[in-house]
Amino acid sequence: MHILPWSESTAALNMARDLLLLEAYPDAAVPRFRAYGWSEPAFTFGVSQRWAEYRPKVPAGTTLVRRATGGGLVSHLEDWTFALAIPASHPVFGLEALASYGVVLLALEQALRAQGQPVASVPSPSGPRGFLAPEICASRPEPHDLVNAGDGRKVAGAAQKRTRDGLLLEGYVWKPFLAGLDTARLMTDFSNQLAESLGTQAMSVAEPAYPRDIAAGTAEKFSSRAWNERL
Repeated sequence: MHILPWSESTAALNMARDLLLLEAYPDAAVPRFRAYGWSEPAFTFGVSQRWAEYRPKVPAGTTLVRRATGGGLVSHLEDWTFALAIPASHPVFGLEALASYGVVLLALEQALRAQGQPVASVPSPSGPRGFLAPEICASRPEPHDLVNAGDGRKVAGAAQKRTRDGLLLEGYVWKPFLAGLDTARLMTDFSNQLAESLGTQAMSVAEPAYPRDIAAGTAEKFSSRAWNERL
């Protein structure tokens, strides 16, 4: 598994880089992982959700960008954010959605517990699960999301996009609910645990070089009203 360097970018560029991991990564046969920060106050929301619903919930002057993945509204004001792209040839790609979430969030749970963080996974439903419309993601834990075992508050979750190229998962850890979290150690422990779960080895690589027109077009997409306000 390729581990890209930590970086800090605008919301639009972060979402573009995540999608490029899935659609244009130079070595499409390997899983690839990136953790990153935000150079501006930002929220993101799911690809199928309505701009008009979420814009009033975001503070004035704070950027709001539509993700390529699903889910509801996520604050990136105090989180640790990551993206993982899994190629279509990998066995995890063939799992149903809850199972693929489970693989990634179990690795995250193990990495957080290695620091002594009091986290627990939300169990999968035992029977059919009725439709629940996405809300503010941090307010309603879903199966396999992580909560603080002491007070039940959601501390981590993820959303995904599946195409013929593979599977993209975008996730976050809400730092204020995990006292003393060491994010540098989390980067190492989580990427190593992920690699083990995916049956590969973690290998640090340089930032990939994408074709200029593809990179520019993807960044422009996430900056555009046509994308962000399309629903």
